[in-house]
Amino acid sequence: MVKPLVVYKASAGSGKTFTLATEYIKLLVQNPQSYRSILAVTFTNKATEEMKMRIVSQLYGISHHLSDSDNYLNTIVSKTGLSAEQVCQRAGKALDLLLHNYNYFRVETIDTFFQSVLRNLAHELDLTANLRIGLNDIQVEEQAVDCLIDNLTHADVMLQWILKYIMENISDNQSWNIIGKVKLFGRTIFRDYYKEQSGTLHAKMNDEHFFESYTKQMRAIRQDALEHMKAVGDDFFDALTTESLSIGDLSNGNKGVAGFFLKLQAGVFDESIEGKRVADCVEDASKWVTKTNPRRETIIMIVENVLQPLLRRALDERPRQWRLYKSADLTLRHLNQLRLLGSIEQKVRQLNDETNRFLLSDTQQLLHSLIQDSDSPFIFEKIGAHLEHIMIDEFQDTSTVQWKNFKVLLEDTMSHGASSGNDESKNVRNLIVGDVKQSIYRWRSGDWRLLNNIESEFAPYSITSETLKTNYRSQRRVINFNNAFFREAIKIEAEKINELKSVDADEMSRAYSDVAQEIPEKRDEKGYVEINLLPKEDYDNNTLEKVKATIMQLMAMGEKTQDICILVRNRRSIQEIGNYLMRQMPDVPLVSDEAFKLDASMAVNAIVYAMHLLSGEDLIAKAYLVKTWLKVNNKENNFITYENFDAVLPQEYVAGKEELLRMPMVDMAERIYEIFHLERLANQSAYVCAFYDELNSYLQDNIPDIDTFWKKWNEDIHEKTIMSSEPNGVRLLTIHKSKGLEFNSVIMPYCDWALEKT
Repeated sequence: MVKPLVVYKASAGSGKTFTLATEYIKLLVQNPQSYRSILAVTFTNKATEEMKMRIVSQLYGISHHLSDSDNYLNTIVSKTGLSAEQVCQRAGKALDLLLHNYNYFRVETIDTFFQSVLRNLAHELDLTANLRIGLNDIQVEEQAVDCLIDNLTHADVMLQWILKYIMENISDNQSWNIIGKVKLFGRTIFRDYYKEQSGTLHAKMNDEHFFESYTKQMRAIRQDALEHMKAVGDDFFDALTTESLSIGDLSNGNKGVAGFFLKLQAGVFDESIEGKRVADCVEDASKWVTKTNPRRETIIMIVENVLQPLLRRALDERPRQWRLYKSADLTLRHLNQLRLLGSIEQKVRQLNDETNRFLLSDTQQLLHSLIQDSDSPFIFEKIGAHLEHIMIDEFQDTSTVQWKNFKVLLEDTMSHGASSGNDESKNVRNLIVGDVKQSIYRWRSGDWRLLNNIESEFAPYSITSETLKTNYRSQRRVINFNNAFFREAIKIEAEKINELKSVDADEMSRAYSDVAQEIPEKRDEKGYVEINLLPKEDYDNNTLEKVKATIMQLMAMGEKTQDICILVRNRRSIQEIGNYLMRQMPDVPLVSDEAFKLDASMAVNAIVYAMHLLSGEDLIAKAYLVKTWLKVNNKENNFITYENFDAVLPQEYVAGKEELLRMPMVDMAERIYEIFHLERLANQSAYVCAFYDELNSYLQDNIPDIDTFWKKWNEDIHEKTIMSSEPNGVRLLTIHKSKGLEFNSVIMPYCDWALEKT
C-alpha cells in the first residue's frame, strides 16, 4: 500500500540528497507527467540549485546509460519493479517534459513557495499588483523607531515610558542613551513567538493596572529568592555560633566552604559560587577541617549532623532560587521595552502601508491565520497545481509556524487515494528528511523538537520512520573519532541537564540516540583527527599561528588549497583569520563569501568618504581621501598637513562639489570613481560593483540623502560582503554556510564557543 508519510532521520554523509533525488526520480519514472503534482522544498537557494541539478543530471545520466548514474538506476529498478530499459526510457521522457515545462519544476525554498501562494492571494488580501516584498526587517524596524522618537510630544504616554526606562538605566549605572537598546529589542516583533502572542500582549500592556501589578509581582519574586538564599547563609553562621565554632575553625577559612555561605549571605548565589572545595565538602565531612586541628573529631561530628545538611540544602535550593531571581530580574529589565513593542509594530505596519511593502517575515503568520480555522487548505489551490507529493528537506530547521502551514497541506495529500493508472504499491506519498543533530538555525526560529516528536503529529499508522545511519562521506578514523567523542559529550551534557531537572533532558536523549554512525564495510583505515589545546596566554595569536602552520603543513604534503576549509562559529572570526592569512601568506589564495566586507576596499571607502565630504567637513575622511589619491598616483605622503589637503586632492573634485551635489547619488558615486581614477587600484572591481548594488538597493527604500546614507553605511552597509572571485583557494566558512560541503581537510580554530549564548 502507499505510505502516506515517510520520515528519514539522516545523519551527516548518510545519503540524504541521494534518497531525496531517487524518490523524486522514481515518481517521474512511474509517471513522467507527475512533476506537476510534486513539491520539494529546501531552506536555501544553494540547496535548491543542488537538488534541481542532481535530478536533471541523473535523469539525463539514466536515460543515456551513463555509468555515473548506475546507483540511481539500480535503486529505482529495485523500488519500482520496472526493467532497466523501461526506467531509462521513461527517464528520458520525463527529462524532456521537465525541461519543456520548467516552471512546473517545483523544487524551491520554503520562502519562495509561500510567497507564490501569497501573491496568488493578493486579491483576497486586498494587496495591490505592484506589491513589493521587503527582505530587510531590521532596516524597517529601525526606521520605525526613529520615526516614533522624532514624533514624540509631551502628551504622549510613550514618552513617559521612555523617560522611565532612561531613569532605570541611569540608576543601574548604564547609559542614558537607550535608542540602540530599543532598536535591538524591537526586532522581537519579527519573531514567531511574538506574533503568536502579540494580541494578548498588547491587551495586557495597555492595561496600566496590569503592568503595575505585574511589576510588583516580579519584584516580590526577585526579593523573595534573594532573601531566601540570604537566610540559608544566616542559618549556617547561626549554626556555627550555636556550636561554638568560627570560620577560622574550618579548612581554608573564608576561601573554603565558609566562603560559599558568606557569598549567600551577601546575596551572591549564581552558579560560579559552587567550586571544587564545596563539591568535596558535600561528599566528605573530613574536608571541612584540617588534620592538625585539635578539635578535628568533634568538628567532623558537628559537620555530619548540622553543617553538611545545611550545605546540601543550600546546593539543592540555589539553582531553583537563582532561576526565579534571574527570570524576574530579566523580566523587569525588559518590561519597559516590552511596552514599546506594540508602538513599534504599529509604526512598522504604517510604514509598510505607505510604501506598499509586505515583509517576507510576515508571510508565514499571515497564511497561518488564514488556514487555522479552515478544514480545507483552499489557499494552496491558488498556486495553480494540485499537489499529490510533498518532500521537505532539512526539516530540523523548520519553524513552528512553517510547520503548522505545511501540516495542513500534508494532511490533505495524505488523505488522497492512490492515483488511478499508476503502480503505487511501493510509493511514498510524502517525504520528510532531517537530522535533529544538525539543527543550527534556531536564531531563525527553527525548532528541532518538531522532528524529534514528529511521530506524535499524525496518527501512528500514517508515518513510517527510518534512520540512515551509514556515513558514506567521511573516512573510517574520522567516523570512529566522532562516534567516541559525541558519545561522551552527550553523556556529560545529559548529566548537566539532569542536574538542572530540565524538561529538555528526555528530549535531548532521544535526539542523540542515533549519534553513532555506521561505517561502510569496504572503507579503508584512513583519516586523521588532531586536537590542539592552546594556552590562555596570547590565545588569539597562538590560534592564528597554528592555523597558518597547519595550512603550510597540509600544502607541503601535497594538499590543494581548494581542498582545505577553515570552519568557524561567526563572521568576526573569519575576518580576523582572513586578514591575518593575507598578511602572513599572501601567495595562498583565500575564498570566502563572508570575509571580504565592503569597508575592506580602498576604492569603496574613497567613494563613500568623498560623498560624505560633499555634505560637510570631516578631517578624517579628507585624510583618507588624500592617502587614497596619493596611492593612486604612486606618490609619497610625507610632510602633508591638513592645511594642504585641498591642494593635494584632485581639483576636479574640490572645485566641482556643487555640480556633484546636483547629481543623483548613483551618478555621483560613478563620477567620484572617475575623478579619483580608482580603476588604477588593483583587485577593487568586485567591491565597487557590490557597492553599487547596495547603493541602488538603499535608494529603493530611502530618500537620496548623503547624510542618511552615511549613517546607514556606518550601521550595516559597510559589513556587507562580496563573493570571492578566486575559485581555487582555502575556503573560510561559518558553520551556518557549511552544510553538505565536503573537504579533504578541515581546520576548526576557536573551537571553544559556548553551547548557549548568555
